[in-house]
Amino acid sequence: MKKLSFKMRITIFTGIIVAITAVSLTMISMYNAREQINLIITTETPVIGAEEVQNNVNYSIGTPDTQDETMPSADISSATVKNAEPFADYAERYTITTAQTATATRRFNITSIIAMVVIGALGMLFAYILAGKSLKPIKELDETVANITENDLNTRLPARNTNDEISSLTDSFNAMLDRLNDAFENQKRFSANAAHELKTPIAVMKTGMQVVELDDNITVDDYKEIFTVVKRNVNRLADIAADLLTLTSRTNLPCEKVSINAVLTEITEDLLLKYAEKEIEIAYRLEDDIFVLQPETLVRRLFCNLIENAFKYNKQNGRITIAAFKTAEGCKVSIRDSGIGIPEPELKNIWDAFYCVDVSRSKKLGGVGLGLSIVKEIADRFGWNVSLHSQEGIYTESIVECKK
Repeated sequence: MKKLSFKMRITIFTGIIVAITAVSLTMISMYNAREQINLIITTETPVIGAEEVQNNVNYSIGTPDTQDETMPSADISSATVKNAEPFADYAERYTITTAQTATATRRFNITSIIAMVVIGALGMLFAYILAGKSLKPIKELDETVANITENDLNTRLPARNTNDEISSLTDSFNAMLDRLNDAFENQKRFSANAAHELKTPIAVMKTGMQVVELDDNITVDDYKEIFTVVKRNVNRLADIAADLLTLTSRTNLPCEKVSINAVLTEITEDLLLKYAEKEIEIAYRLEDDIFVLQPETLVRRLFCNLIENAFKYNKQNGRITIAAFKTAEGCKVSIRDSGIGIPEPELKNIWDAFYCVDVSRSKKLGGVGLGLSIVKEIADRFGWNVSLHSQEGIYTESIVECKK
């Protein structure tokens, strides 16, 4: 049975149901017909009454020589039938009726069986045809799936206007193809951007080594300069590799009780030293005793990326406001800067890996477009919600809704 097609299995199951139904109805109809015919025979067969029997029978007492032929008596010693013709007629009629009844019953049974077989065969034929029409969309789905490759995810099944399971399956399959297409496009874009980001520092280091190789009169200062360039690009490669590892790693780190206030203040103090030349003012609005139960390394990485963006893309003598307060599910953290902001059309792309609003400015500031992607990845892993609001030239605010 498992080797049969789904269409054939539906046909066989339907045929079994039709056969059982047809046989049952046939047997019931044959039994009912026989009972009705027997009832008719019993009702319509003539019955000889007592008066008719008396009129056709002579009674005599004693011997025929000594008694009166017509004298009645209580002691009946003999009786003779005067007229036997009615009895013969009744027997003949009963025999004919019984024979006709048997013939009719036999014909009815044969006709019923033939009709049962024909109806069963037609039922299976119609079931096969209807199953083929009903399963046609599934066959089209199978053919479409077989023709889809990772290089061609644009093929879609034609939409159906029927409100049935096949229509729902078609819609779900097309939606799945849309998600797969988006995922593959993101993967291709991610790979291309990663290759580009890795290519640049490698090319710079290669150029420096070629200069050392070709220049016979290179000085110690030249070596120091080339060494500085190589070191800077090696660090950049290390940072990119670490960020990529964070994006792709699914290692389960141990959870710890992490103080949100401590994480925010420590990260901010460290970054104040790094961006001291910008002379940025920091304002805290933190409630007491805010804790989450998550791996501290990832929690720090998430908030470090957001706070560093607030420093990196802020204005000279700008301001950063860091707020944290408790909620029913955990806490909410807000990081707002008075920086250059993000154009509204760009907001939908900021979570994509290697995406930069201003590529030249990001390169100058040391960014490669992975910071917010890492933030989004960590937040999704924790089940947190992260959002970003901005108005170009005025502010940017990152909001993280943390769960305990």
